[in-house]
Amino acid sequence: MSEQKNSFPDENNTGHFWDEENDIRELNNRPPRWYMLALYMGTFAVIVYTFYYPTIPWFGEHNKGFASWTQVSEMNESVAKLEIYREERFADTEKAIAEKSLEEIVLDDELRTYAIKTSKVLFGDNCSACHGAAGQGNIGFPVLADDDWLYGGTLEQISASITSGRKGRMPARMMGISDAEASTLATLLIEIGKGKKVNSDPVSKELYMNKGCIACHGPNMKGNQLLGSVNLSDGIYRFKADNQHSSIVRIILHGVNQVNDPLTQDAVMPSFGHSSIINAAQIKKLAVYVHQLGGGVSVK
Repeated sequence: MSEQKNSFPDENNTGHFWDEENDIRELNNRPPRWYMLALYMGTFAVIVYTFYYPTIPWFGEHNKGFASWTQVSEMNESVAKLEIYREERFADTEKAIAEKSLEEIVLDDELRTYAIKTSKVLFGDNCSACHGAAGQGNIGFPVLADDDWLYGGTLEQISASITSGRKGRMPARMMGISDAEASTLATLLIEIGKGKKVNSDPVSKELYMNKGCIACHGPNMKGNQLLGSVNLSDGIYRFKADNQHSSIVRIILHGVNQVNDPLTQDAVMPSFGHSSIINAAQIKKLAVYVHQLGGGVSVK
C-alpha cells in the first residue's frame, strides 16, 4: 500500500492507495439508498416473522406465533381437502369397486385401471418391504410377478392370502431323515430344478418317497397349493442363498416355522383383513394389482 500524498482529496476516499499510480484506491461512499431500504425492510420482516410464525425457544417452549401456523397443520389441511376431493370425484368408482366382484373389476378396463393406479401407494406402504417395489421378491419372500404361486394365483386365492395371511409349515427331519440323507435329497432337488427328470436317480427318488416328502409335494414334486407346499421341480427358491445346497439341507433338517428350532426358516405373511390397516375395498384393489403384476391366472 502506498503512503503517498492523497491525490484526490475531494473524492471521499480513505487515503489508502494500492498501486504506485494511485489508480486503485479505497472509497468511503455510503451504500445506495435502495440497498439501505432493503436492509431496513429485511430487518423489519425478520421481526414480524419471528412473532408471527413459530420460531425461537422461549421459556421452556418455542414461540408458537400469532398465526398459530405449523407445517404439520397445513399438511393435514391439504390432505383433508385432497381426501374430500377424491371422495367426491371418485365416489361412483369406489362404490363400483366395493360392490363388484374381483373378476368384474379385472374385466372392466376403467375399474381395472383405477384399481391398479390407486394401489401403487397401497402396495408400497404395505407389501413392498417384503416383496419388493415391483413384486420381484426378496430373500425369504416370494416373487409376486411370476406364475410360481405357493397358494395359487387366481384372484380369489390372492385375495385370500392378503385377507387371512399365510403361515406355511414344514416339519423338521421328516421320518427321522439323517444329515447324509438330507444332503443326498438336496442334491436331487437341485438337479431336478435344473431340468433333470424326476426318476433320473432311483436311489434319491426312493428317499424322497420314503421320507414323507411326497405327502405334501406330490409324486411329481409340483407341490400342493392347498397346503402352500412349494414346487420343487422348477428351480425357483424362496430361500435363496449363495450355497443353495446348504440352504435346502437346512430346510430339510430344521423345517419352516418350527417354534422350538432356532435354525428353522421363518415364513409368515400377516393378515390384513383382520386389522385396521386397509379396508375391504383396498384389499380388492391390491388383489387386482398383484394379479396384474404378471403372474396371475388369467380371467376369462
